[in-house]
Amino acid sequence: GGGVGAVLERFHEEGYEIEIVGHSLGAGVATLLALLMFRRRPSMSIHVYGYAPPACVCEVLAEKTFPPKGERKRKAPNNPVPRKGVKEAMLGPSRRHSAIVPGKGGVNVLNIVLGDDAVPRASTRNILAIAREIVARQGEWKPAMRRELEDVQRRALGLWAPMTRATHWNRVARLTTGNPADYYTKDSGEGLKVAASEEDIKGTSPLLVPPGEIVHIYSKNGQRMASLVNHRWPGFRQVEVSRHMFRDHSKDAIMSALRDTLAVRQCQRATPRWMDAPPIGPVLCAVCGYSVAWASSSDNPLEQSRELRHCYACGRIVCVGCSSNRMTLPEFGINSLVRVCEHCYVNSAGKFRFGEKGCLPKQQ
Repeated sequence: GGGVGAVLERFHEEGYEIEIVGHSLGAGVATLLALLMFRRRPSMSIHVYGYAPPACVCEVLAEKTFPPKGERKRKAPNNPVPRKGVKEAMLGPSRRHSAIVPGKGGVNVLNIVLGDDAVPRASTRNILAIAREIVARQGEWKPAMRRELEDVQRRALGLWAPMTRATHWNRVARLTTGNPADYYTKDSGEGLKVAASEEDIKGTSPLLVPPGEIVHIYSKNGQRMASLVNHRWPGFRQVEVSRHMFRDHSKDAIMSALRDTLAVRQCQRATPRWMDAPPIGPVLCAVCGYSVAWASSSDNPLEQSRELRHCYACGRIVCVGCSSNRMTLPEFGINSLVRVCEHCYVNSAGKFRFGEKGCLPKQQ
């Protein structure tokens, strides 16, 4: 007969080594196909290599797609992947640590997940959990959204005139008394109803998880790092809401991140630690001294968090106006164009003075 299964069986009988590669839905289909073929022919050895796989198998099947305890690398979840492991992630599945038993066959799965990619975390249980959290915290985000819409309408009446740093502070002084709570307005109405109770979430069956060994690529102070994890890693137990949760799913972003990870490991030099934002009050730019949200439609704390940027060279918080320049930082293994502040860009003609505390004078 025909079909993919018959073709794979013929290749297996002719001595070919079977590898299946896929991205997103293709990665999930590749894993399920490999498991079905192994069930059909237990002597088959199948290697699956996936990018951004969905949560497509139960925990029992997931355990069968990566090496048993005695053969796994002795590294706790979120510990760095060995240098060779990242190259294997780019070039193909690992042969040294495999779920395949010599002479008996098996399925070995190696997947790549970038940052906050939502697809590997998009199980029914995780989605219900985040929906419940959104409903439970509507008292926090609904007033902020109301204030933001009011600010957009106010600026639209002015024909969307460009904002300046000075007018931003005048507006803050006029609309508030210095108390961050004054940024919000009281909300009225019944609000949203709880979509799912705790019992609904616990009763959701089955719990689907991403399969195999997973190389998780993440950013730390602007540099790309990689860790070897599996479906039991707590980071896969919730959907990470971030601005990159969908962009991190693209193939181009994943391949670029893999190359950046290799470059960072070759340079072996860490970037300066990124500055933390103050817990309360306005977030100020380290270069001009004004709020990072001075050019935005709204000045509430949510807008400040969206407008917050870091200089990749010195790690300080800067506004959009003071971080418009882009350059590579090969000293840190960053070969793509990244954001740098005016201070670091001006000093880039000579020797970099990373982490220097001096700032340019405030703009008048």
